[in-house]
Amino acid sequence: MKSKHILIGLSFLMVLTFSTTAQQQSVGLRLGDPVGITYKKYYNRSHAVELGIGTAPAHWSSNYYLNSFNEYARYNNYRYRNHTVQSTLYLQGRYVWHYRIPAENLDGTLEWYGGAGALFKAAKVQYRFQNREAPFAAGTDVITDFDLGAEGIAGLEYTFPDVPITIFGEASLFLELADRPFTMRGLGGLGVRYNFRRR
Repeated sequence: MKSKHILIGLSFLMVLTFSTTAQQQSVGLRLGDPVGITYKKYYNRSHAVELGIGTAPAHWSSNYYLNSFNEYARYNNYRYRNHTVQSTLYLQGRYVWHYRIPAENLDGTLEWYGGAGALFKAAKVQYRFQNREAPFAAGTDVITDFDLGAEGIAGLEYTFPDVPITIFGEASLFLELADRPFTMRGLGGLGVRYNFRRR
């Protein structure tokens, strides 16, 4: 619950700060993995810096946390039963390049973009398990899982001609460096941003 309050507070601060210093900047909502607030600052219409803060539905990445349980030495004598993700916080930082796509009979601006960045995730996970030597001795444990790694991104972005709105869709590949080095995961999302200054 506390992480949700932090997420809401930081999101509000992000919107307030960037709306007062707008110059080819945009802020909006992203749906996917993660779900959250996205901010983008464009430079010379060819590249941009993007920041994001968000969370994820509790049932996502289920196999990831199952595999994590099997890799934790503290659970070597226990058999996995199930788990619950109680809260998740994502932080993203990216640098991307934009390339315009010529399109006839299209009034707006269509671009594809690609780049790289860093992603940090903190998740509070409750595990339920059984002792292998005493099957009826069930137990629970709550851990905070920290993940940090690099992210490669590719996506499409369309800016409407008459309203300061941009919609986008993207996919990315996350390479974890800590705490499960070289674990790879695919992420994706759709979203919409409001442009404070027309691009």
